Amino acid sequence: MSLNTSVIKKDNFVYTVNMTGSLDSGNYELFERELQGLIDEKTRAVVLDMKGLEYISSAGIRVVISTEKALKRQGASFAMINLQPQIKRVFEAMKILPIFNVFEDIREADRYLDEVIQEEIAKDKK
Repeated sequence: MSLNTSVIKKDNFVYTVNMTGSLDSGNYELFERELQGLIDEKTRAVVLDMKGLEYISSAGIRVVISTEKALKRQGASFAMINLQPQIKRVFEAMKILPIFNVFEDIREADRYLDEVIQEEIAKDKK
């Protein structure tokens, strides 16, 4: 199965990446390059919407982890939303889910990210 993605850019350089299909050893490199292309000094956050993701392999998980680390180095936020039960179980089994911001839906993630961005803007003004 292939991986299909679409990127939505919101205000303040917040990107939502919608994912459908399978993130595995056959497509993880392309997906990783796509995510790396979103990360620069202006990026405030990247949200992975996994509503349509049916499968993730260890290679896909490595991409998710490396993206979170790259964003953290840039001072940006990372979140995942709409994890399907089978995807959530994989992250739980690997005991890495607690390191991520995981939200039920985009509204919940947006509220969190709005707070984080407002805090950053306030710090920048000082």
